Amino acid sequence: MKLRSLAVFGAGYVLGAKAGRERYAQIVEAIQTASQRFDEVRRQRGKPASRKGSDGLDSYLDDARRN
Repeated sequence: MKLRSLAVFGAGYVLGAKAGRERYAQIVEAIQTASQRFDEVRRQRGKPASRKGSDGLDSYLDDARRN
């Protein structure tokens, strides 16, 4: 009984961890896409794109803090 429970727990853990990594990758990709779109909108409005190494949201928040 204990071995079976351990095996079921282990299988669930492995499958859950794999699903978690895949979901994390999806979230990161969505954030990067949104950041790129944000930078495109800023460029179209005549504002500089975000600083190198940061995403558009960080740049926007920095501008908002200055004003």
